[in-house]
Amino acid sequence: MRGVIIVIDGPAEGLWRALDGGALDVYSLEPRDLKKGRTERESYFNLFLVREGLLSLGPIVQGLFFVGRGDYIKAWIEFRYEPRAEFPDGTAVDLEEKGLTGKLFSLLGGLIPPGGSMMVIYGAEAHPISSDTEKGLKRSFPPATTPLGNHLWAVGLRWFKDWYFPEGWMEGGMKLQATRPLNDEVRAQREIEAREELAAFTESLRGRSLTPLEEDALGRAEGILSSLGTGT
Repeated sequence: MRGVIIVIDGPAEGLWRALDGGALDVYSLEPRDLKKGRTERESYFNLFLVREGLLSLGPIVQGLFFVGRGDYIKAWIEFRYEPRAEFPDGTAVDLEEKGLTGKLFSLLGGLIPPGGSMMVIYGAEAHPISSDTEKGLKRSFPPATTPLGNHLWAVGLRWFKDWYFPEGWMEGGMKLQATRPLNDEVRAQREIEAREELAAFTESLRGRSLTPLEEDALGRAEGILSSLGTGT
């Protein structure tokens, strides 16, 4: 799912329009704590889950959104993702286990135009979606075969960069950046490159015993290759 790209004005207005009331199964989204970033084009925010009127005890997303400026400085969003949310009545949900991360990333991806980027912090989080991403990147897996990278690929982002020496807004946080292609020509070229990289990766794993991390990455690689019309 590539998501619907939303035309927005200021960062706070864009966040509200894209996310407020967005549905994740029986849950809805509520942005809170919006405040100006370093410029008027940036806004910090926290994103909470709501279920039957109950607000999650903590945010599932803590982020910074830059709305972009003109035709040359594209919008981007940098965020920390916590898939597990607890509620005041003692119940909890894991969005990744429920298969809802993809829908959330699609909603966030709606903020990102061609040429814009999503950056997900993955360094210190205990959840497997983050820790397995870190392990895979440290082993030089193609980014799209890691848990977070695969969700970024699914919303139409095609160029990846691993910021393992970060200079971002949250000190000390490593992050995986993915960028939406500027046009169909760029998308086609990125997908040709992805086919080659993923085919080489899958071939490197053939004929030997795999760890669970490798098995999961192989499955994601084969899924992308299949979607691109390439057999393995």
